[in-house]
Amino acid sequence: MTSPELLFPLLGLLLIGVGWPLAARRVRPNRWYGLRVPATFADQTVWYEANAVAGRDMVRLGTLVTAIALVLPHVTELPSDIYAGVCGGVLGIGSFFLAVRGWRLANRMLRERRAGTGP
Repeated sequence: MTSPELLFPLLGLLLIGVGWPLAARRVRPNRWYGLRVPATFADQTVWYEANAVAGRDMVRLGTLVTAIALVLPHVTELPSDIYAGVCGGVLGIGSFFLAVRGWRLANRMLRERRAGTGP
């Protein structure tokens, strides 16, 4: 196994490991770990709900990255740089969408809570 073929499955597993406690609502509001945007800091319910969604998304992304990283070398013969580009692209684009989705969700949840229509 080359370095990227070891690195990307481990990154996927790391995402799963980091996302799981968030999805299980086990992470209290803090400044270091979780979906840390103004809306999640403004309301504890929003913190737990938004981080649960973000955690599930992280677990899904980690599972996808791990699966692609493990299966891709067996499906096709790719040069190491192309393999790293594909895996890195999935990880980067997935992380971007995960962050944007979490941020938008937290803002919407806070607006709904303040209007009295949310969780």
